[in-house]
Amino acid sequence: MEVAFLIAGFALIAVGVAITVAEIRDRRGTRVVAGRVIGFSSGKSNKPNSPSFHSVAQYVAPDGRTYYVEGAIGSSEPLHAVGDSVTILVKSTEPDKAVLKSSLSFILGSVIGLMGVVLTAVFRYTFRANPYSLVMAAIVLVGLAFKIRKSWRKQRLSWSAWQEYKKQIFKPRVFTNETKDQISWADPIAVTVAVERYEKSRRFAVPSLLVIGLISLFLGHHFHVKTETFLAKAEPASGRVVQLKETDPSDPSDSSTYAAVVEFPDRDGRTYTFVDSLSSSPPLHSVGEQVTVLFDRTNPSSAQIDRGRANYWVTFVLYGLGSVFLLLASSARKRRLRC
Repeated sequence: MEVAFLIAGFALIAVGVAITVAEIRDRRGTRVVAGRVIGFSSGKSNKPNSPSFHSVAQYVAPDGRTYYVEGAIGSSEPLHAVGDSVTILVKSTEPDKAVLKSSLSFILGSVIGLMGVVLTAVFRYTFRANPYSLVMAAIVLVGLAFKIRKSWRKQRLSWSAWQEYKKQIFKPRVFTNETKDQISWADPIAVTVAVERYEKSRRFAVPSLLVIGLISLFLGHHFHVKTETFLAKAEPASGRVVQLKETDPSDPSDSSTYAAVVEFPDRDGRTYTFVDSLSSSPPLHSVGEQVTVLFDRTNPSSAQIDRGRANYWVTFVLYGLGSVFLLLASSARKRRLRC
């Protein structure tokens, strides 16, 4: 079922690119106007059990009229404070079309796209073309195509209708003095409760994120040095998968995974065997498969399968996690200073 990673990966990459392109398109042909946050709305869906707060900013457009723009992105805690100065991007020829300038769309698009890249990488390193995997991939693709076709038949939209539907769902709303009574203002008590909840949580969130990020970077550096040291004295050899070792899952509901048992000779013709550090279901390798082995010439029992750049996969994961946690800590700290 590795093809599911590929499908999900391509879908996430497409969504990430679409979000980024849409943001760039929205900014095209706009001019910068100063605005001020005057309150928060509940957005287009009012859910008392899970409220989402959208910043509402007031601005004076180039035509001299006062407008109110509702942020397209909402959150469980307000992203701004009342009175905050914000930047509004206004269409030069259509002052009633505006957006709150924010990097959140670019960040969201980048994160979603990166998730897609990770899933496609998982497919790249786990997919093995054999009759079973090809048949399962074909079944999944045919089933997906059938579902899409069935959904398309239920509601066929023209391109112009789809564009209008997308605007209604994703575009920020702009109001005038005459229509501002249509704004779904959030309950002030709910806003206060959300801010107080955020104040309590961030006291622990910032230090925790910072510590986790630094630990991840430290471990990433440790594994990087360890891998570099091993590769510097490693010698290649031709190995063969002689067995698949089954690993029992810690959770009984999970399926077993399989690690390759590889046999290889050193320069003196002595044979060594080791178990691959990576195990998966389905297995990454098959019995009888030829693989390239890297082993320590001074200690041949220390060996691994050569995966090229993927030899650093632990380092990449830890560095990535550390960077994400530090960015989150920095973002939370900035919000604390601003709220």
